[in-house]
Amino acid sequence: MQNNSVLMTLNRPKSLNAVNAEMVSMIYSNLKAIEASTDAIDMVILKGAGKAFSSGGDVKTFLDGMQMPEKYEDLNTLLNNTYRSLFRLSTLKVPTVSLMDGLTVGLGAGFSYCTNFRVATENTLLLMPETTIGHFCDVSSSYYLSRLRGYYGRYLTLCAERVKAEDLLHAGIITHFVPSNRLDSMVSQLTGLRSSDSNAINQEISNFTEDLPTVTRLTTTLDISQSEKQTLVENCFKYDTVEEIINALELEGSKFALRCRSKILSASPTAVKITLELLRRASSLSLSECLVLERQLWATDIGTHDFVEGCKSMLGKRSPTWFPQRLEDYQAHLERFGKAEALAPLDLSA
Repeated sequence: MQNNSVLMTLNRPKSLNAVNAEMVSMIYSNLKAIEASTDAIDMVILKGAGKAFSSGGDVKTFLDGMQMPEKYEDLNTLLNNTYRSLFRLSTLKVPTVSLMDGLTVGLGAGFSYCTNFRVATENTLLLMPETTIGHFCDVSSSYYLSRLRGYYGRYLTLCAERVKAEDLLHAGIITHFVPSNRLDSMVSQLTGLRSSDSNAINQEISNFTEDLPTVTRLTTTLDISQSEKQTLVENCFKYDTVEEIINALELEGSKFALRCRSKILSASPTAVKITLELLRRASSLSLSECLVLERQLWATDIGTHDFVEGCKSMLGKRSPTWFPQRLEDYQAHLERFGKAEALAPLDLSA
C-alpha cells in the first residue's frame, strides 16, 4: 500500500516478469483481498519490475503441464486462477492503472487490457504471439481486441504483430502515453491524490503526457501512415475466413499487405483459424462469456500437436513444423468450438 493505493508489481525481472503459477496465485489472492476489503482503497496500480511489464505466461510451465501427467492438474489450477484473476481485475469497484513500460506480451497484455487506465511509454512493445506457438488469442484478448475499430484486433492477432505506443494509441488499446522518466513522479502524484474519482485520476495521468516521439513507431511500419494502415486493415481483415483475408492481402499488393500475408502463412494454420473464429464470436459476447469460452478452448488445446510444437520451438529457438501445414488442410476449427462449449463453464467468481 502507498497511501490508500495498492501497488502490485510483477517481480521476476530476470525472466522479464514471465508470469508463473506462484505469481498468478498471489495476484488472485491479492485481488480477492482487495475485493473483500472494508478499508478505503483509492486505486490499484499494476507495474513490472525492471525493463519489462511482462513477457507473458511461462511457456515452460505450459509445456510441462501438457507433457508431464503429474503437472496436468497444476496447469489447470494455473489456468483457472488466471481467468478468475482477469475477471476480478476487470470488475474491481476501484479504478485500475497499468504501467506498460517495456515488453508487454500475452498474459501481460491481458492484465493490462483489464485495467481502466493503460499507460504506455517509449519503451512499450506489445505482442500477442499466440498463433506463432500454435495457440489462440486468450487471457481476455478475444473480448477487448474484437472491439477495436476496423478489425484492428484481427490484424494484431493473426499477424502476431509487434506494436509500439503510436499504434496502441491509434487503436485505442492504451489511454495515455507518458515518457518513462516521468512514471515515478506520476505514481507519486496519483497515490497522493487520495481519491478514487476516475476523472481526477485521468486528469493527473494526463498532466504527465506528451506528444509521441518517432521512437514509438516500429521501423517496419514507417512506410505506411496510420490512416493508410487503418484503411488497409479494414479492407483486408473484414472477411470471415482466413483464406479470404490472405487473398485480399495478396490482391492489395503493398509491401505492408504482403508482409501481413507472410506472417499469417508462417503461423499455425490451426491457430489462425481458431483465433479468427474466436474473435468473430467474441464481438457479440460479454467479457465473462469471452473468458469462459477462452478457458473452454484451452481445455481442447492442451496437448495438441501445434501447441506442443510451438512451445518446444520457442524454448528451443527453432522454426516450428505445423500439422497440418496448409490452411486448406485444416477445416476442424468449428468442431473445436463445439467440443469446447460442451464442457462445464468455469465459475469466474469462485
